[in-house]
Formats: sequence, C-alpha cells, structure tokens
Amino acid sequence: MTQTFQINGGRSGLFSTVARTAFLAVAAVGGLFMIVFSAAFALFAVAGIAVIGFLVFAFFWSKAKLTGKPFGPKAMMGAQLDQMRKDMETQMGGTQSAFETKSENREQGPVVEAHQTPDGWSVDD
Repeated sequence: MTQTFQINGGRSGLFSTVARTAFLAVAAVGGLFMIVFSAAFALFAVAGIAVIGFLVFAFFWSKAKLTGKPFGPKAMMGAQLDQMRKDMETQMGGTQSAFETKSENREQGPVVEAHQTPDGWSVDD
C-alpha cells in the first residue's frame, strides 16, 4: 500500500508567519549587504587601478623631465623629426634645411600641380 502525504506549506499559525517574515527580512538585509560589499570592492578595485596608472604616468613623466628626453608619442615624433632634419643638413653639407624652400623659389609663387595630357603637359589654376 502507498501512503499519501499532503504538503500544505506548514502550519499557518501566528508564530510561523512571524518566523517566515523575519527570515525574509534577514535574507533581504543580507542580500543588500552583499550588493553594497560588492560595489565597495569594485570601487576600491577601480580606484586602485587608477592610482597605479597615475603613479606609472608620474614616474615616466618625471623621468622624461629629469633626463630631458621627450615624453609621449607626439613629443617623441617631433624630437625624431628634428634629429632627422639635423642629420640631413649635415649630409647635405650646408646650413639650409632640406625641408625649407629657398627664398628665390618663394618669390615665384605657389607650387601648382601639372599633369600630362595627350597634347602635352598642362597646368590648371
């Protein structure tokens, strides 16, 4: 033979209702505490990463200032371009920069683009 049990959720007395409400309140408070704890941990993690990033930046910036070397990609590129200009000037043997136009060329006007046509070369204004 089989036995049949009815599960009706327990007793429906005043004590069980108060106990169930207290348990749900404690669970809700515990859940809120876990959310706040997780948010605080994430905040401290992000703040720690930001502080470490700032310290690394400050180290390399102060190192660049003390050694006189440029810091950052734009400054490094500008320094390399200046060095290439100096090297090119020494290779050309003169003081005139290879990147500057001569004064006689400046007086002739702007440089215009020419293109080859079937009739010959043509310059458009």
